[in-house]
Amino acid sequence: VKNHFAGSSDHFADCFVSLSNYRITTNEIMNTPKRAVVVGATNGIGKAISCRLAADGFSVVAVGRNKEGRADEIVKNLTECSLAAKKSEQDATTQHEFRPCDAFSLEQVKECAAGIVRDHSKIDALVMTQGMATIQGFTPTSEGNDEKLTLHFWSRAAFAALLLPSLRASSMPGGPVVMTILSGGVHSPYTKYKEDPELRKKYSVKNAADGAGFYSDLFFDKLAKQPSNQGINFIHSAPGFVSSNWGTEMPFYLKAPVRFMQKLGGKSPSKCASFMVEPILQCASGDIGLVRPSSTAQGLFIMNEDATSGKLTKLHTEEAIESVWDTAGKVLGKAGVSLDDGTCNN
Repeated sequence: VKNHFAGSSDHFADCFVSLSNYRITTNEIMNTPKRAVVVGATNGIGKAISCRLAADGFSVVAVGRNKEGRADEIVKNLTECSLAAKKSEQDATTQHEFRPCDAFSLEQVKECAAGIVRDHSKIDALVMTQGMATIQGFTPTSEGNDEKLTLHFWSRAAFAALLLPSLRASSMPGGPVVMTILSGGVHSPYTKYKEDPELRKKYSVKNAADGAGFYSDLFFDKLAKQPSNQGINFIHSAPGFVSSNWGTEMPFYLKAPVRFMQKLGGKSPSKCASFMVEPILQCASGDIGLVRPSSTAQGLFIMNEDATSGKLTKLHTEEAIESVWDTAGKVLGKAGVSLDDGTCNN
């Protein structure tokens, strides 16, 4: 999986650069067995988040594109993250693993998620960071969906829906967490969600970005309000400007200025990760610290890059929610993923 906010460090242990600045670390968190699934875990903030969660006692299921030797490398580095934090031999209850998946394919997402649920009856956190930064037009995957929208939304919606059975079984004090890291509180509404729901007619870089962000708000808010998902904390967050290999797919004349700006003002993946994991660690020891935009007891949380609470767009309406939910059901349904009150039937 290409990582939208990817970094280029070679070892998970790099995330300990700012370990002393992490705000939440308790013996209770470290000593209670927990499991997190991180999609896009092979580089960038996904990799840094995996390391941080491993350091805080989570068994991590790292999901990403496969290549020769990657599985062993990922597990080794996650183990090093666990050992570096504990300064002792790894706890026997902490076991890390790598699951290969190309998130361009919803069929592969379904297969990967089914395997995770089969092997792990309880999941405490799902973090999704997969993505890409390009200026290309509508580019279909092998299944006919746009590549960018697939990584940023369709695959994330599928992973969340498919992993719900194991997430519902979590016993974390503050409830399990589902976090999609993209553009929470930053994007504009995508106004053509009814006339061009899959961006096949009027595709543009802005429409693709706003569409994925807007759809994430609407879909995960709907999922959060399902009666069977009341105990799950759904979060759409924004990572901010990260000094990483984000934009790898861009042409050289755009990539060069991006790299220059990243060096000037981008934060490290590890610093970004320290904010992104904060609500997960809060839920591992107590209640989440975020406040929902509507100040209600149900629905989606929006999180800013500094782990503070964010806002929804002005077009976040029930009509838009139902329209996007229907579109997501049709797209995911083609891959055999059926939405039914937050459940998934294959």
